[in-house]
Amino acid sequence: MTELTARLLPAMVERGEGQVINVASTAAFQPVPHMAVYAATKAYVLSFTRALWAETRGTGVKVLALCPGATDTEFFDIVGEAASVGNRRSPEQVVSTAERAIRRDRPSVVDGKRNAALAHVATRLPERIAISAAERSVRP
Repeated sequence: MTELTARLLPAMVERGEGQVINVASTAAFQPVPHMAVYAATKAYVLSFTRALWAETRGTGVKVLALCPGATDTEFFDIVGEAASVGNRRSPEQVVSTAERAIRRDRPSVVDGKRNAALAHVATRLPERIAISAAERSVRP
């Protein structure tokens, strides 16, 4: 993602148009035991993309970090059902959320009201409580 963005973004800026949508996750908002690398990677995607959003302001390029929660894809066939927290949203719902957010020039968006509320709360809880809650939600 980082290399691809570095290669493609300058041409978009030069043209004065384009869109970059990077897929983070609701896991980006707190450490997730048993999925530590995944959550840390998604936190990187979120931070990187928000910074790019600011760097590209006024260039005609729109940048968005999309943070879906559990989405009805093959992802859970690979990582296992334990990683599925909450009701799954459809890919169409997630795409619709991204389209609205990119039109509104938002730096990031969490798909789904419940997911947005959980992400908001996770960033405001005391560290130990947030980590413990995340661990319980995905414990194998």
